[in-house]
Amino acid sequence: MASNAFYVLGASYNSTATEIADLVDDAEFSSLFSEADLQKAKQTLLTPRLRLSAEISWLPELSDAQIARVLAERIKLTDDTVLAAVETLPELAKVNLIADVSTRASLDEDTVSRFLAAWEWIAPDEVLAFLKVGRRSAGLPEPDAKLLQTSLQDLKARHARVIVDSILRGTDPTSVMSNVVNSEVADGSPSALLPTMVKEYERRNERSLSTAADGIKETIEKSKSGGLELPDALKLISNTLRDWSTFARPVAGFYRWRGYSEPRTKALYYEIRAFLLDLVNNDGKLEEAKNLILWSGTYLALTEDLKKVSDKDLADVEELIADRRRAELFEPLFKAGETAKSGYREFAKVARKKPIDPSAPAPVGSFMSALKTYLVDGDPELAAVVARDLSLCFNNDHNDPALAYKVLHAATILLKSHTVSEETKARYREDSETLYRNWKLPELEKQKGNLSGMTTLVEQAMADAPPGIKGEFAELHAVLMKKRKESRAKLIGWGVVAAIIGGIVVFNSNKPSTSNYSPSHSSSSNTSNGSYKPSTSNYSTSDTPSSSVGAFEAKPSVGTGRSLNRSELRYCIFQGKRLDLLRGMTFTNTAVDSFNTMVSDFNSRCANFRYGQSDMTQVEGEASTRSSQFFNDASAIAKDWK
Repeated sequence: MASNAFYVLGASYNSTATEIADLVDDAEFSSLFSEADLQKAKQTLLTPRLRLSAEISWLPELSDAQIARVLAERIKLTDDTVLAAVETLPELAKVNLIADVSTRASLDEDTVSRFLAAWEWIAPDEVLAFLKVGRRSAGLPEPDAKLLQTSLQDLKARHARVIVDSILRGTDPTSVMSNVVNSEVADGSPSALLPTMVKEYERRNERSLSTAADGIKETIEKSKSGGLELPDALKLISNTLRDWSTFARPVAGFYRWRGYSEPRTKALYYEIRAFLLDLVNNDGKLEEAKNLILWSGTYLALTEDLKKVSDKDLADVEELIADRRRAELFEPLFKAGETAKSGYREFAKVARKKPIDPSAPAPVGSFMSALKTYLVDGDPELAAVVARDLSLCFNNDHNDPALAYKVLHAATILLKSHTVSEETKARYREDSETLYRNWKLPELEKQKGNLSGMTTLVEQAMADAPPGIKGEFAELHAVLMKKRKESRAKLIGWGVVAAIIGGIVVFNSNKPSTSNYSPSHSSSSNTSNGSYKPSTSNYSTSDTPSSSVGAFEAKPSVGTGRSLNRSELRYCIFQGKRLDLLRGMTFTNTAVDSFNTMVSDFNSRCANFRYGQSDMTQVEGEASTRSSQFFNDASAIAKDWK
């Protein structure tokens, strides 16, 4: 206000051109202002456009007496006293006086907020009416309404500069500016002067922001090129971001209200994000990347658009860190499993002498210890997969169902105290039953003709078998005991025994013989399908008379491309021989239908399969000696059709 033309000359809004000239002459003797300043003030008051700017930045709508009182107290006003002094003044005079005080004092947030509110209450029409009265009294042209609006906009810009200057001179400009901005946007209708203040605040801090941004970019480049160690680079970035926040955070609320990020802040955020993505994807520096996300999120992601990106990046990196920790936790168990697979002979040797538990010598004890340790903090489902995978390897790759069953049984005991899915429990039950049959039925086959030996084996199986198949062996035991009591026990042939064993399998003919669960971490190519290869399961006498059984035939599961074991291969070769003979024995419609049903079932199982050459040689040799038996089998089947 001290440079306003009205103040310099001591003129009023009603001063005429003659009075203004006299005021210039009087002021020349006071020596308070230079002649140049006096002439400039005169020119301003006599030029309509320049006068309008001076009029609205002075004390409009006040009488000469009011102006005199304000000027008498003006120089004494401070940040603490100005609000009380201007409380009753018209709004435009009020903001001019507050702006004047701001050139000498650092305004607090309350004074700035009252200043912004006063600007909202300025009524241009009332100001224009006041100025017209003064102009008419002074004999000067009346002001234009449009020109008044333009002048008010210019005054806003000048006020924004002095108010921001005042804030920046304070002891905590960051907090004052931030609180003012947040208070203004809180109700969704900030002062029209706020955008101008925000731009002015950014302009004053532009150099500091540019320096900080350039420093971060330089640090990133040095780190990438190897000129700066990563820990040192991260520390520099963190410190610079803190400095950046000092300048950028105060206006963040304004941009949140606008719905987008401040452009320089957004550009810097993505510069740092590119660096942290490089750390994740190329260097595997997950913890360092997480720190960068946290820092950039805290200091830069202050608006919703960047916050969403930051939160998503943080969630992704934390998941990668969790995956890495899970992998590190799983690694010892995985290695122990692979060692056990490759050391089958030693594993089997130890397992024959010692129980399969952590106390056993390596590799048995090593695997079980790794399994037990992993179960403390790891995923029980994954532990179940690894144990089952090892069991698959022993059964399928080494044809050792006994060892496979023992491994699965030991794992089942460990898993009892942990939570696994019902699906996993069901697979373990089915696999255990299949493996136990694969283990015990060949032992029964070796005892053919030795009823006492079979009884002993069955009694042992009744005690040790999985609960789901104990009943099968109990039934077999009852049959064996009955046969022993019969006087013709010593004449029992292998055909009867085979029929009994076949009956066990018939009892389970509706149960799946294999499991479809594929271990996700198995590296064994031979067990990747996750299926046990049963050696004797699913044998059925529904299509073949019991008298044909001199060696086990296991009906393969429906499907193509499977690798058949010897028992399954035996079924396909032997059944094919029978069907060739049956084709010439089919004479009635009923027989034709039955024959076609058998052929369809045979094709669904035996149309396409793989086999071991040694198995095929063995089975073909067996078939070459059974021509008469095949004929008898076919005749018996055909007889049932008639």
